[in-house]
Amino acid sequence: MYGRRAASRLKIGRMNLPIDNPPIDTTGSPLPSPLASPAPLPSHLPDLVRIWVHGWTRCRGTAAPVATRGGFHVEIGRPGQPGRYVFPTADPDVLRSLTASITAPNLWVKVCAPRAVIAPVLPSGWEFDEPQFLMSVTLAAPDGSPARRPHAPAGYTVETVNKDGDGIIDCRVLHTATGDLAARGRAAVTDACTPPAVIYDMINTSAEHRRRGLGGLVMNTLSAHAAELGAAHGILVASPEGRALYRSLGWRLHAPVTAARIPPPPGSGPGTVPPPART
Repeated sequence: MYGRRAASRLKIGRMNLPIDNPPIDTTGSPLPSPLASPAPLPSHLPDLVRIWVHGWTRCRGTAAPVATRGGFHVEIGRPGQPGRYVFPTADPDVLRSLTASITAPNLWVKVCAPRAVIAPVLPSGWEFDEPQFLMSVTLAAPDGSPARRPHAPAGYTVETVNKDGDGIIDCRVLHTATGDLAARGRAAVTDACTPPAVIYDMINTSAEHRRRGLGGLVMNTLSAHAAELGAAHGILVASPEGRALYRSLGWRLHAPVTAARIPPPPGSGPGTVPPPART
């Protein structure tokens, strides 16, 4: 569905500009896709969340999301990660009912709303994650020019793999001299919208390799591969640090995302996870 199996190892050359201020056409703005005028990405939050959660489950290899209570439930079923709920809007009655029924630690409830809106409806004992942000970008350039491979500082090697040819793309940036993993990320193309979109996840740069443009390198490398597979838009949920990076790359902010859970106290049992109500 998403093209032939692709695996590449690209040697990265030296940039002419300082690595802390990478050029726009390499690790700056989003790479263009072959589509000159893609259909606009839905701006309605429920549609954006639906597209994002479908792509996120592909990135993580979990069960498909189940529509429930005006949002989605994702069953993860891994130690310390029973699952999560994702909602495009904050419905106080839904959130009160749901969170009152949860006794399991680590079952995240994520809502596209500020913390100040969510806090009053949560039971006591819940804790918040750091703020997050739902963002999107258009991968196509206005002139429809072809995607260009990004560049990065000398001394790094990029590896990209289209896992099993199914549109799940892994990118790793290695420090050439040591072989150490300097940065990485994953993206998944999803046909939950037309044209397809790409969802980014697990973008990370090792502390000792930061401020060298590697985060932008990972994003633009993933974008180039996703564009080749037909993706016209990108969506992600960013951390505060990531938000600054993505804004510099031309991403649009749609909504804050608040995540809350029951923390796992020492010696606590698994608790009870309420089954999702299908809608």
